Amino acid sequence: MQGKRWLLAGAAVAISAICYTATYRSWRQKAISRLAAGSSLIETRLGPIEYSLSGEGPVVLIVHGSPGGYDMGQAFARLFGRPQFSYLSISRPGYLRTPLETAPTPEEQADLYAALLDELHIGQISVLGISGGGPSAIQFALRHAGRCSGLVMISGVTQHYSEREIWRTYPPLKRIFRQFYNKVIALDAVIYLALPFARLQPAGAAATDLVRTALLYSQRKHGYDNDMEQFEKISTYPLWNIDVPTFAVHGTGDDEVLFADAELLASQAPQAQLMVIPNGSHMAFYTHASIVMPALEEFLLCTAGTRNSH
Repeated sequence: MQGKRWLLAGAAVAISAICYTATYRSWRQKAISRLAAGSSLIETRLGPIEYSLSGEGPVVLIVHGSPGGYDMGQAFARLFGRPQFSYLSISRPGYLRTPLETAPTPEEQADLYAALLDELHIGQISVLGISGGGPSAIQFALRHAGRCSGLVMISGVTQHYSEREIWRTYPPLKRIFRQFYNKVIALDAVIYLALPFARLQPAGAAATDLVRTALLYSQRKHGYDNDMEQFEKISTYPLWNIDVPTFAVHGTGDDEVLFADAELLASQAPQAQLMVIPNGSHMAFYTHASIVMPALEEFLLCTAGTRNSH
C-alpha cells in the first residue's frame, strides 16, 4: 500500500514537471516572438540600432539601464498616467538587436542617438536615462544640446561607477546574496515563475513588463559587460556644461547606483533639480510612481513644450 502511494506521488510529480516544461517552453517562445515583433532595426549613418516609437506629442527618448533593452523603455512609458508624449525606446549597443560594435562608449552612443533622430526626422527631444543609461544620456545633453530640450536621470549613473567596488562595501551576507541574485535572475525559468507575483504588484502591467526585461539575458550580456567596463573608465564628466533643464530622481537608500551620483549632478548642473525619495531603493521610480511620474510629466511638458517634432 505504501509503495502504491509513493508510485502515485512520483507519477504526480512527473506529470507536473512535464506540464511545467511544456507551458514554460510555450511561454518562452511567445515571449521571444513578442520581443522580436515589438521593435524595428534601422540603419543610421553610424550603424544599426533597434528602436520602437509610439504615442503622440513631444518626443521622449528613453535610454534603458544595465541590463535592459528597448522593452525597458516601453515598460517605463507605461508608468505615465496620460498618453501625451511620443516614446522613443532604444536598445543600446550590445543589447538585443543592436550590435555592440556600433557604439561601445557612452559618447559614441550619444552620437548614435542623434543619428537615429536624423533617420526618423525628429528634431528636438527630451532624453531620459535610467540607471546605466545615465552616462550616454548625459553625453547626449553635452554633445547635442541643440536637440535636447531636457535631461532626466532616473537612479542614473553620473560619474565613475564600479559594481565590484560597491559590492565590496556590502556586509558579507548581502554580497553573497547579490551575487546569487544576479546569477538567478538571468535564468528565463526564474522570470517565468516571477511573473504571477509581478502581476499582483501596484501597476501590475508595468511591473510585469519590467520583470520581462530580464528575459533572454544571453542577448543582453554583451551590453551589460561592456557597460561595466565603460563605466569604470569614467573619471569625471563636465556636468557644469549641461546647458539644458535637468531633473533627477533618486532614492537615498539606493545601494546599486548610490545617491551621491544624484547629489553630484544636482550640485554641478546649472539648471538641475533633484527629487529625493527618502530611503528609496534603486526602484524608487516604481515604488513611488504616484509622486514621481506626475512630477516627471510636469517637467517634460514644461521643457518640451511644442518644440519637438514627430
